[in-house]
Amino acid sequence: MKKDKLETEQETTVANKIWNSIKDMKLEMFALPNQYVNMYCKPVEIEPSKLYLVMLNNASSVLPALENVLSERYEVTRVDKFIVVSPIGLIKQV
Repeated sequence: MKKDKLETEQETTVANKIWNSIKDMKLEMFALPNQYVNMYCKPVEIEPSKLYLVMLNNASSVLPALENVLSERYEVTRVDKFIVVSPIGLIKQV
């Protein structure tokens, strides 16, 4: 019973909701068809209120492609080796 509750809690974090909504989005990469977010990035658990991604390869055009496809709903930034995706309008606490 606890395992089911834990799995449900993990699925409902902001980070998991963001990942589930973007992982199958098409990216404009290298003028190739059928390129998706999950082909270039994978999520890592750091903070439940933001999605942290690591790049699966060193393609320098991943970040601009992500910014392009996600810019209407999410803020995309690079922090060290992570790409951080957070909802636009997320209240920043000081």
